[in-house]
Amino acid sequence: MKTRIVAALLLVSALLPGIASGKERKPAGPAAPIGWLYLDRGSRRLSVPEPDLQKATRTVPRGALLPVFKTKEKHGATFGQVAALNLKTGILELGWVDMTSSDLKPRESYPLDGELKESLGGAYLEDFASEHTDIARFLVRQSTGPPVLLCYVVTMPRSVAKLVIFTQSQGKYSPTVASSIPLTEMQAGITSFEVRDLVGDGSDCVITNEPFREQADTYGTNLRIRKVVNGQLQVVWQAPIEFRNLSQYSPKLQILQPPELNIGTTGSITTAEVTFRPKGRGQVVLWTGKVDFFVFGRDRPVNSVNIEKTCPWDGKEFAPLR
Repeated sequence: MKTRIVAALLLVSALLPGIASGKERKPAGPAAPIGWLYLDRGSRRLSVPEPDLQKATRTVPRGALLPVFKTKEKHGATFGQVAALNLKTGILELGWVDMTSSDLKPRESYPLDGELKESLGGAYLEDFASEHTDIARFLVRQSTGPPVLLCYVVTMPRSVAKLVIFTQSQGKYSPTVASSIPLTEMQAGITSFEVRDLVGDGSDCVITNEPFREQADTYGTNLRIRKVVNGQLQVVWQAPIEFRNLSQYSPKLQILQPPELNIGTTGSITTAEVTFRPKGRGQVVLWTGKVDFFVFGRDRPVNSVNIEKTCPWDGKEFAPLR
């Protein structure tokens, strides 16, 4: 009997930490990275293992700076295990990308996440905020001087997101400029990120898709182009690629001129895509879309208008869409 009692007490003692916490412990994350992978020549395919032994793949854009945790050889190719933030879900994912040994930058080349959070200070010094904050890193080239480290810092449980520029001085990265990004349960902040030279001067533009919501049935997604100007992150062009405005309806259908003035009008749905066309050393922005007009009680549009507009660079910004 005594033996059974002792065994039972030992079993309770082993289970007590889990019982007291009321939930499973969070699994430990990966160890500190062994180095960094900078996607300076183009995007890469990230292969993410799924629980059902399947694999999901997505594209990590050019300009991304990824921590590498280990490498492996397979069929004569080298692959690196990296962590990349899935912008559509806000979840940090571990996956594999193809790379070469020369792609691996030394670990001391860039600060760890903990160092960046510490330099941000404030709420990021709290255990809860620090534990639930993930960072997507990008290197943004400038026409003069070294590239800046641009970080998308996301704390999902607190609906806080920021774009932060870190600059290097005497071997240390410090935050210089931060821009808040709207983030709620119904609004994902930034859902796509791309870095490319649109101007042709060797400096990068940062292209993002950012959802917005104004009313229950008035929402969409803006495409924004930002550029580092005098150390500041400046919006140099923006336009909707989706704009649903069915919270109100116009009593009388009226198509405005020029056609781009119809984008976002009451009782309309706008869908579009943005592409870039070469011009000289740089590129111009091409917005191609369609505006469908609706009346109350009708599921199908009663009219529509197609729009195509080219927005060239004028030295400071791209010409506005409207």
